[in-house]
Amino acid sequence: MNEYKVVVRNDSDIIFSEVIKAYDEREALGELLIKSELFGQSFTDIRITEI
Repeated sequence: MNEYKVVVRNDSDIIFSEVIKAYDEREALGELLIKSELFGQSFTDIRITEI
């Protein structure tokens, strides 16, 4: 398992930032959607970086 830093922004505002353990970026994105409440929020950018 790897660790990924996940940052979600709405323009210049960070609305979510967390380190997620996952096997790859796709699993990290899935964990992000499960853990967060982004389904009702607008966002402009998702960054997933392996750390």
